[in-house]
Amino acid sequence: MIELVAGASRAIVLPEWGGRLHQLFADGEPLLVAPASFAEHGRDPHAGGCFPMAPWPNRIAGGGFSWRGREVSLPPGPEGNALHGTAVLATWRVLAADPSSCEMETELGGDWPWAGTAWQRVTLDPDRVHLELQVRAEHEPFPAACGWHPWFRRDVLGSRSVSVQVPAGSRYVLEHHLPTGERVLPARAANLRWLTCLGKRRLDDCFGDLDGPVVVAWDQLRLRMECTDVHAHVQVYTPPESFCIEPQSAPPDAFNLAAKVGGTVATARPGAPVRMETTWTWERTG
Repeated sequence: MIELVAGASRAIVLPEWGGRLHQLFADGEPLLVAPASFAEHGRDPHAGGCFPMAPWPNRIAGGGFSWRGREVSLPPGPEGNALHGTAVLATWRVLAADPSSCEMETELGGDWPWAGTAWQRVTLDPDRVHLELQVRAEHEPFPAACGWHPWFRRDVLGSRSVSVQVPAGSRYVLEHHLPTGERVLPARAANLRWLTCLGKRRLDDCFGDLDGPVVVAWDQLRLRMECTDVHAHVQVYTPPESFCIEPQSAPPDAFNLAAKVGGTVATARPGAPVRMETTWTWERTG
């Protein structure tokens, strides 16, 4: 376990549990749903906290895709799709650490057919956290994408409601949680372009064409989530007890989607990683 401290803010990082940001305290207030231990959720690596997703975020349909004539098969999750990359299952090596930042890496593992690593840095300041993530190829180039999967609390500082703004120009049409290839304007139920109370909305949608920061507003705290990647996407998932705002470099099933619609996919090459950065800034509002 690594504890980062900056002013009244703290972050708990667990290299041994998928390199996750296990808890983030903004002015002393925990923002994330964080299980106390592996045992609490049957060692489910996807439970709680904020975990890095690499070398793909979200889902790959049926656990398989084709790339440059190579057929790739990955272990499927409960729904039959490969979930959230291989890095979440790994123990990460700590490369450097000081009181307010840490740097880690891990191999992508035997389930991924190309040799490579995931690297990340977490940097904490009194009013923000900066996350950097890279997918690095060792020998051969390969398709790659990455992102983060935070589980936010709905009751931060006793909040009775939470509102979210995702200034997106498009939404992916999904079937069984996977993109069909069609992109549309956000529908009324999923339109978060302006600050909107989540309430009982049950969303599992991917948004693109962002033209500003994502905003999360509790009753007494506001968080801004900015991404440096101009191609950034945001997956919004809203179960009853929590909610997930997932910044990622590509949509779900990106490798298959590129082949389906004739698009391109980011490629990690030796010395030229696929990367993403996000900064979360918070302030008290009450």
